[in-house]
Amino acid sequence: MPTGICRYCGQLQPLVKAHIIPEAFFRAIGTGREAPLLITNVASRPHARRAPIGVYDNQILCDTCERRFDKVDAYGTKTLLHTLRGDALVPFRRGRDVVGFWTTGIDQQLLKRFFVATLWRASVSTHPFFERVRLGPKFEDLAKNSVTEGEMPPVFGALISCWIGPDGRDEHVGFMNPFAERYDDIRGYRFYFGRFTAYVKVDQRPFRRPLGTMSLGTQAELFIVRRDHRASKDFAAMINTAIVQHENSQRAKRGVL
Repeated sequence: MPTGICRYCGQLQPLVKAHIIPEAFFRAIGTGREAPLLITNVASRPHARRAPIGVYDNQILCDTCERRFDKVDAYGTKTLLHTLRGDALVPFRRGRDVVGFWTTGIDQQLLKRFFVATLWRASVSTHPFFERVRLGPKFEDLAKNSVTEGEMPPVFGALISCWIGPDGRDEHVGFMNPFAERYDDIRGYRFYFGRFTAYVKVDQRPFRRPLGTMSLGTQAELFIVRRDHRASKDFAAMINTAIVQHENSQRAKRGVL
């Protein structure tokens, strides 16, 4: 067990293997040959590998501080893997098309706290999979202080989407590395949690309509955007990365690289 400075308490402590995204999300997709693909979609070095237990970092948290995340991790895992399934999701239609879902009974503030906790761990992580998540000292401190208690700063917001395949079924996919993007000029980060994707705002400005009306905590109901996985740019990027990785592997076997 390595010793270092815990990024949460700031003390010199033995550091533990801390998962950035809870392991349960990876195991829900499969193990062994069915384990999810971990996709690092960086143009300079696209990479894909199996990740049955996900990604952990043994350089960021001591055991005591790792346990601070138990409540939010447990709720985020339970909600996204078990609660938001089947009849719990009521279709929201525009004409004949299902464009999203809504449900009730979700602690949206706690779910948002889970997303922000994941965001903080990704930002302080040294693992290459999270290299495109960098909040900077100011926002890292705000995110860290939001993990357990206290009011969530308005700089953070979140909304979620759900992958649905062409046949209308839920689709579990591989995990692409999270990255920064803008939603109508509002800065944020995209994270993947199996069949769900979270769009986490890191901006003093609120989400603009219509995103603002769908973000967590703005309404009593939780709204989830429906996305077609196979028609998405995400799916195309994952396929391209997997192909490049396979080609590189074949070249390596032939001694070309």
